[in-house]
Amino acid sequence: MSTLTFAIGLVLALLVLAALVASPFLLAHSRTEHDHGPGCWWCHPRLTPRKHR
Repeated sequence: MSTLTFAIGLVLALLVLAALVASPFLLAHSRTEHDHGPGCWWCHPRLTPRKHR
């Protein structure tokens, strides 16, 4: 097996592993029934959470 084939296989295996780990979190987040607005760090990672006064 060449180094290129090994590297491609390793990258694909890591992508599959990342997808398997992230899937339950994505499914749980998408099942929320309420609109959680711009304070949600998952949907809006660039926005900082608002501090309640």
